[in-house]
Amino acid sequence: MPRHPHLRLASLADLPQIAALLEQCRLTTGGVAEIIDSFHVAHSDSRIIGCAAAERHGESIVIRSVAVEPTCRDRGIATRLVSALLMRARGTEVRHAVLLSASAPAYFARWGFSLIPADKAPTDARASSEFQGATLTSALCMHCELK
Repeated sequence: MPRHPHLRLASLADLPQIAALLEQCRLTTGGVAEIIDSFHVAHSDSRIIGCAAAERHGESIVIRSVAVEPTCRDRGIATRLVSALLMRARGTEVRHAVLLSASAPAYFARWGFSLIPADKAPTDARASSEFQGATLTSALCMHCELK
C-alpha cells in the first residue's frame, strides 16, 4: 500500500465497497446510497480502504460513517478524511458540524468538537437519519462551530 493513499469524492460506483467497509467496521449502511455524494474515500490499488461522509442539513453537517480498513489503521487515513470533510464544509455556508460517537470523542476533540446534549444539537442536524437512529444507542453527541 502506498504511504499516502489518494483521497477523492465518492461516486455511486463506490457504493458496494463503501457498504462492505462500513459493515466490516460494524457501522450502519442505512441511507448511504442516498448521500453517496457526501462521501470522501481513501483508495489504494483500486480498493477503498477508508471513507467518511458529511451529510448536509441546512446550516449543519453531520459527520458520519468514518471507517478505515483494520489493516490500514494508525496511518492518518481517518484524519485526512475528516479534515477534507471539514475543509469542504468551511467553503460553504455551513456553520455547524455535529457527530455522534460511541467510542471516539477524544479523537474528534482535535478539530474542536466538544460534547453537548443531543437535544442541544442544531435542529436541522437532529432531523438527520443518523440522529433519528441514535435514540436507541449510547452514542455521545459532539458539536463544532465552523464559522
